[in-house]
Amino acid sequence: MIRQLWELIRKEMLILLRDRQTILLLFLMPVALIFFLSLALEGVWTDKFLGRKIQLVIKNESQSPRADLLAQKIKAHESIRVVERPADMHSDKILADGKTQLIVTIPGGFEEGDKPVELYFEPTIDAGYKIAARALVTTLTVEVVMGIDNLDTVMKGLIVEKPRPDRELPTPLQQAVPAYAIFAMFFIAIPMSIGFLKEKKDGTLQRLLTYPVSANLLTLGKIIPYYLVNIIQFVLMLLMGVYVMSRFISYPFHLGASPWHMVPVTLVVAAATTGFGVLVAALGRTPEQSATLAATAAILMGIFGGIMVPHAVMPVLMKKAAMISPMYWAHQAYLDIFLRDASLASILPKLIVLTVFAGICFYIAGRRVEWI
Repeated sequence: MIRQLWELIRKEMLILLRDRQTILLLFLMPVALIFFLSLALEGVWTDKFLGRKIQLVIKNESQSPRADLLAQKIKAHESIRVVERPADMHSDKILADGKTQLIVTIPGGFEEGDKPVELYFEPTIDAGYKIAARALVTTLTVEVVMGIDNLDTVMKGLIVEKPRPDRELPTPLQQAVPAYAIFAMFFIAIPMSIGFLKEKKDGTLQRLLTYPVSANLLTLGKIIPYYLVNIIQFVLMLLMGVYVMSRFISYPFHLGASPWHMVPVTLVVAAATTGFGVLVAALGRTPEQSATLAATAAILMGIFGGIMVPHAVMPVLMKKAAMISPMYWAHQAYLDIFLRDASLASILPKLIVLTVFAGICFYIAGRRVEWI
């Protein structure tokens, strides 16, 4: 029985390795997605979550000592990047050309308190940055007018930010590496279903069943190679994230306090993706139909599951809808390890969901599959 199983696994691996396009799909696709989308996410993470410097132009029309002090305070602040104002360009033109996000004008009469500081924002500036810039300039102006050295120090005694001890927001690599590794693992359904249907069409399955080989052993021989390929996929993508992408991305890739927890998670995720492949193989009637079904289902699960769009930036309704996707549970299990130093007990509910999903897929496939 062991020898029969080994020969079935060997046969399946040879078929898979001969299909170079499939190998490219399974390994180069996630590599490309991780590489380019991690670079793209780096900008999003900087802008939306981790903060970027506010670009502004200072126009000091007052030239009074107090106005000069305010201009110096604005220029010296760590959240500000001052852009030199072109001598021959008026304010509207500077904003329209995207050379700055904000023009701060200190008008004549500021010293006497007759005229306030004027802010001219670029129309498409993010609302969050607009609020932050206005608050920052307001704070610095109050310091100058009220003669306070550092208003932030005074406010710290009244308002204290209490950060959570865990890191709930993933870095671009923590988001992209497991996300697109999982996404690619679900595409194992394409070669599984196509291989099954081709063997059924050319009579290979029928010939195999004439030997003393049970259908269960035959099924196991077809599943194990793809299960192993999925595990290899994830390991290679993880190594790429740790040793390759970390050289291109400025944010680190923390694996958490217990990276070995990825072992049981990956084993269960591979079972879920293999179960999905078996289900597609059982439901498809032609190779083209099964490939379309697998790709469409994987893309939809990726959209809903926080793969295409990070779960952290989804609206509340989409966050709730994400739970229908097995990719969501798989991705969140890895994020629990990377960000929250989760124990196996806290990850277990997600693994149970994935196991149930795999079981349902195998059960439906077993009821629907037609060997002859």
